[in-house]
Amino acid sequence: MVDGQRRRLGLALVTGAAVSNGITYADHAPLIPLIAAELGLTDLQIGLLSTALFLLSLAVGLSTSGLADRIGPNRTVLAGIALSLAGSVVLALAPSYGWLLAGKAVQGVGSGITFVAGARYVAGLYAGSRSHLGLGLYGAGYPLGSTVALLVLPSVATLGFGWRGALVASSAAIAAITLAWLAAPHVERVAQPGTIRDAFRSGNAWLIALQHCAGFGLAIASGTWISVYLLREFALPLALSGLLGSLLLLVTVLARPFGGWLLSREHVPTRHLMRAGTLTVIAGVALLAVPGRPLAVAVAGALVLGAGVGLPYSAVFNTAAASVRRAPGSGQALAAAGGTAGVMLGAPAMGYAVQTWGFWAAWTFVGLVAAIALAGTAFLRGEEELL
Repeated sequence: MVDGQRRRLGLALVTGAAVSNGITYADHAPLIPLIAAELGLTDLQIGLLSTALFLLSLAVGLSTSGLADRIGPNRTVLAGIALSLAGSVVLALAPSYGWLLAGKAVQGVGSGITFVAGARYVAGLYAGSRSHLGLGLYGAGYPLGSTVALLVLPSVATLGFGWRGALVASSAAIAAITLAWLAAPHVERVAQPGTIRDAFRSGNAWLIALQHCAGFGLAIASGTWISVYLLREFALPLALSGLLGSLLLLVTVLARPFGGWLLSREHVPTRHLMRAGTLTVIAGVALLAVPGRPLAVAVAGALVLGAGVGLPYSAVFNTAAASVRRAPGSGQALAAAGGTAGVMLGAPAMGYAVQTWGFWAAWTFVGLVAAIALAGTAFLRGEEELL
């Protein structure tokens, strides 16, 4: 297999691995009304399902940040997506809220293992050349998986299969991706002298983690609630709410590789792209939160928000790696932890805001996080400044 074919196959399969994790991030979100009705759950309890996943993802991601460099990206990604599959099966069979939490926790372990390993796999495919576009394509897999979950699972449920049948379908999709990964081109491991402690000592790495909190974190937290927002605020059918809600993450899918393309062509510096992303998030939130907004304005706000959280992805992760030269995987793990913390805290915080004040308060919370990240761009150094 020639190098170009090998790279394309590897990118397609590692993006598929990202899709499998992305499905787990949002598999319960469009089914919230059905799950809550059967098990008698509150909005806060539903929000804690995302917390269970991302709490484990954060802990495992930080503690295994060098795993791909020790045993190889191929094995590490396989272990991660296999655990995501196991958690999905538990979720589909869960007889109670406790089992739902357990299923999301196992999915979180899989996510924590896969995330950095996939980024290291992309770096290995490019072997030192500029990997911004490849990293953007890999990153697009996460919101793509969540988009598929938001778009497809409500239809499966309303066809008579219920929420359990919908989760069986998502488990089958993850199983197919796990089997396909066995054909992924091999990438050599690259031992690094540093550890996660090097990332903890880097102020720039912490600022980059804040940027990912406002990117990935807000994307998934918002994606968890967007379908419920449309259903409750505009009295839409469940399937239509899922369809329109999926547009937020669909735009994120497109924005991530586009941001990577802009960087690979050197059209815009990394720091400027991060700043543009957070400004766009704030604009989208304003459209979603305005009182009495018509449906068209709310959908436009979701599209703008999706673009804002997607554009800086490659800028964030290549800058994270450049910030910790002794342990680039650890720098990326800390950035991933920032995004994970954003979801872990953001999803239940939005649930509490919805339950207490309404959706305007939830979107205001999202805008506040984005504003803090925007302030952080005044102090961080972009990838170009670190080379």
